[in-house]
Amino acid sequence: MADAPISWRPDDHRTELAPVHQGRAASGFWWRHPHLVQVAAAAALMWGAGYLTWRAGWSGAGVPAWLFWPLLGAEAFGWVSLASYAWLAWHNSNALDHAPAAPANPPIVDIFVTTYDEAVEVVEPTLVGCAAIREPHITYLLDDGRREEQRELAARYGARYVTRPDNSHAKAGNINHALAVTSGELILMLDADHVPMPNILSVTLGYFHDPAVALVQTPHEFSNQDSVQHRGVRRHEQSVFYDVIAPNKDRNNAMFWCGSATLIRRIALLDVGGVLTSTVAEDFHTTIAMHAAGWRTRYHSQPVVQGRAPHDLAAFLLQRARWARGNLGVFRTRENPFWCRGLRLRQRLSYLASLLHYFSAFQRLTLLGVLVTVLVSGLLPMHANVLTLAVLWVPWTILAFTTTLALGRGTLSKFDSTRFGLMTMGVQLRGVLALLWPRAGRFKVTPKEGIDEGGLAVLAMLPLLTVGLVAVAGATLARVLTVAGVMSLPALSGLALGVMVALATWELCCFLMVLVPLTRRRQLRRRYRLPVHGRARVGGRSTTLQVLDINTHGLALGTPIAIQPGTRLQLLTRLPDAADTMHDVTLPVVVQSCRTLEHDDDSPSDVQFHVGTSLEKLSADDRRWLLEYCAVVHPARALGTDHQRVVTEVTAEVATDTTSDASMAGSA
Repeated sequence: MADAPISWRPDDHRTELAPVHQGRAASGFWWRHPHLVQVAAAAALMWGAGYLTWRAGWSGAGVPAWLFWPLLGAEAFGWVSLASYAWLAWHNSNALDHAPAAPANPPIVDIFVTTYDEAVEVVEPTLVGCAAIREPHITYLLDDGRREEQRELAARYGARYVTRPDNSHAKAGNINHALAVTSGELILMLDADHVPMPNILSVTLGYFHDPAVALVQTPHEFSNQDSVQHRGVRRHEQSVFYDVIAPNKDRNNAMFWCGSATLIRRIALLDVGGVLTSTVAEDFHTTIAMHAAGWRTRYHSQPVVQGRAPHDLAAFLLQRARWARGNLGVFRTRENPFWCRGLRLRQRLSYLASLLHYFSAFQRLTLLGVLVTVLVSGLLPMHANVLTLAVLWVPWTILAFTTTLALGRGTLSKFDSTRFGLMTMGVQLRGVLALLWPRAGRFKVTPKEGIDEGGLAVLAMLPLLTVGLVAVAGATLARVLTVAGVMSLPALSGLALGVMVALATWELCCFLMVLVPLTRRRQLRRRYRLPVHGRARVGGRSTTLQVLDINTHGLALGTPIAIQPGTRLQLLTRLPDAADTMHDVTLPVVVQSCRTLEHDDDSPSDVQFHVGTSLEKLSADDRRWLLEYCAVVHPARALGTDHQRVVTEVTAEVATDTTSDASMAGSA
């Protein structure tokens, strides 16, 4: 980058920095047309029922039973899965529609922050968020790691430190121990990385006017929106559950405790013997027991907690494997939804529908096995002519795909359900197989930090997907070479050949659309930068530059000139706390990188370079206000909670003792 003179435009008004608003995932055409969603679902299920009736009665004459029945079973499972999904997502529900007002004199709430091996940097923002909660509360840091640095951290933010001599029953045991040494009527459960917003109690306490309510669950949103499970801003693998399915579970009194971001009535927990410990999904398991005992559960759809999603593929698979093993483990307990006494029919159906999707790995493997077998052996699993396929199979396939997309109400794109299904196929299979193994398995905490280097290691993490790709590709290639006369496989008729090759091509595309992005993924920044809009004042002048993003370790600037790496700047900033009190903060930064900024239609014409900086050592007060802004204030406003103020004033000047204006222009 060539040297350039400073010619930043004058700007006399006070500068502001505002969060980028994070819109709701469920949106768009299908969200605006709920009745059309229901029509599509009904049409798909009726057409599918007709297709399966024909398949069972008229398509199996003269074909091998060992191919016919597995394929028919897999297709029937697909219909049942769609039916259960339609039932779970039938309404455009909004659990905020009937949210009761908070009591005038709220009770003191105990806040349980559970931790085992998370670093201070992970736990500290959560305690900052707890300290900012407006209603009366006592925060307890439940440290199963028995670490002195966590004790000191708790004292710094007014939390009470609780530990125990052993780690029996992991998180469930940690909570049960805390129940014995605390006394609050209500308990807010938080994971170590889940930062509560200041209004979390004001929007959830009102539900407890009903003495039958055991818990209120709120959505899980995530600050690191570059994680492996994210597909955009507030669009991630769990969006369809929290935006579409959970509100419908609320209608059926079947919402379950999701581990964190949950306000629970103490006596409801004690009524079922505390947190149940016979599975590693203590939250899901305990809720079934509560429902069986006659307690009600509610869902509040406003996001009032922001956590950290599993950042890389390894952490994502570890978390999903624990969920699969733990949730399916209830089938080996007396809380099995099939026969658990006290559950209503709607609750049984809701729980079973939630557990059903873990068995989809067997369906997918069956379909792949049949496909490879037909391509290699030439044997057919069914008999059909062109007219039958055109009238029954093709419409059912199109309607099923469209309905799956429609029921998601825009939370995920056309391919995302297939993408995440393939990614979790292996862990789902292991979860089902674990039902045959009597041991619950060892609890493992999902890593909260890390980088994602992608590469060929992805193939080893997804062995079923890798083997499936090789098998389908090999079988397809062998069949194509047979058609070309290079190889000799048993004959496959023209219609069957065309259909099988088309299906194999589709499967190969799905495999590659999952594996290629994961192997090419490179996310080497350990800490997500919060996107912001605004300008910052520089050098004591009436000139400004863009602030693009910020976190507690650095920020990015948009400038009209290049700034040489190594340049030290001192930014004088005013940041609000959770009560909207403004604080003067000094941010000493060092320029780490400078690159040409790619322009779009919204980019200011005077911004040419993206300048990345890192923060040097901050004073204790400055670090506190910056942390509170990044962990609490910014996400609260971005998520659209009850904070009305949406701007933060920022001024900046160059430190005169280290850098002059002229020295800022330089080569990167």
